[in-house]
Amino acid sequence: MAVRGAAAPASAGAKSKSRARIGFGSVRFYIVLILVAVALHFIGTVVSYIPIVEPDPPQDVANEYRKKQIDIWAEMNKLLIALATLAIGAIGGFLLKGNPAAPLPARQARRAAAGWIFCALSLYFGYLSYHEATLMLSLGTFNSNSPRLWWPTRAQFWTFIFSVVLFADLVYGSTHTRRQSGNQPREDG
Repeated sequence: MAVRGAAAPASAGAKSKSRARIGFGSVRFYIVLILVAVALHFIGTVVSYIPIVEPDPPQDVANEYRKKQIDIWAEMNKLLIALATLAIGAIGGFLLKGNPAAPLPARQARRAAAGWIFCALSLYFGYLSYHEATLMLSLGTFNSNSPRLWWPTRAQFWTFIFSVVLFADLVYGSTHTRRQSGNQPREDG
């Protein structure tokens, strides 16, 4: 004689336990990310308060330093522009390489879109900082610590970092989803 519903309480309890348990997933990932960002901000603040001892060099040496400062700033800006462009392509390539039989879940699509948006913002801030640098140079001066140049440069860097983090979360989430669904064999050796 079969008892109806005898197995239901055990499976219902198992479902409630699995829902209550939070895996590594996005929540912990972003909590750790916030802690790392706060630590990096703290380190940056400490470094910025260290006094700079600047000798007053002769004019020709000062001009050489200024040229070197422009070169260093321009190289950093070019690098971030190239990396943001690469990240746009990497996100697109990852999405195109995905399994056509299994559509991309909505949360993964949102991560990809957010990654693209942050890459685009990084490119925009790179353009804005180039624009500000050319305005400074047209006035015959250059100072990478000027707020008109400092803010777009920092925004370019941090929006690029956010896009990379979102891309990493997209890759992790997609890989985790594939492994859970059994579409990708595990390499246990």
